[in-house]
Amino acid sequence: MRKDDILGLNFDLYPRQSFGAGDIVLCEGTETDRLFVVLSGRLGVGSASKPLGPGDVVKPIEFFGASHYAGMARGRAAGEVVVLPRGAVRACLDAQGPMTWNLACALAIEALAATKEHA
Repeated sequence: MRKDDILGLNFDLYPRQSFGAGDIVLCEGTETDRLFVVLSGRLGVGSASKPLGPGDVVKPIEFFGASHYAGMARGRAAGEVVVLPRGAVRACLDAQGPMTWNLACALAIEALAATKEHA
């Protein structure tokens, strides 16, 4: 998921979090009450070999489908993320269509269930 999927949100209105290489941006077990979008730098997420970069959303499946984030996100190069509260993301998606939020949540829950089945 890319930040373009969160149309209508002015990122300048939301808090930012700076990070350096090695800094933990998202801890294991953090409640999914906010969504992180990379503005600059690189983030490593779990065991994924490809880092996230500008425009990437951090762990969107867990944001939409779980109550807590699994694993962590750690800075690979200095940068910044914007921190979007759940309510703002939901309002933005609801404005795009009455079922957009519900569809995003349903797809995420299904993806998480499929992952658990293959584990």
